Amino acid sequence: MHTPRPQAFDTGVLAFEALLGALGPGHHHLLISAHTPEGGSVATASVTVESAPDGHVRAEREGALMFCHVLAQASLAFERGAVFARSVTPDGGGKAVVQGWALIDGWPRSMSAAEVFNAYCTDLATGDPLPPEPDTEYLAGATVAPPVA
Repeated sequence: MHTPRPQAFDTGVLAFEALLGALGPGHHHLLISAHTPEGGSVATASVTVESAPDGHVRAEREGALMFCHVLAQASLAFERGAVFARSVTPDGGGKAVVQGWALIDGWPRSMSAAEVFNAYCTDLATGDPLPPEPDTEYLAGATVAPPVA
């Protein structure tokens, strides 16, 4: 029997939840952008999330809805997109970690640490390099498991 593909917004919500699960406990600021084939940024959103070790998640409602909406748009209308998370974890000693994912068919796929660094430390308007943020480590994106079909 053929299982219907989830609607785009449902997939966006699943991807958002999977990202939060991959990030684990901590204070996370997530940023998403979707791009046209020409490379222009068309849609962006950000959300701040607090994930407790017990699994309780507190997110800005409006930011979370917009984030999921842009994830949905990325799966339907845009050729490229990316998600970055800047996190401070309970055991991180105040040090920030930046991870990144490319959006492939609307689903986050891990970028390498070098790709994260290059993307996060480049001025999008000029293409000029930006200095790395102090006390920040740039890591490959954690694996985000795709939804079970």
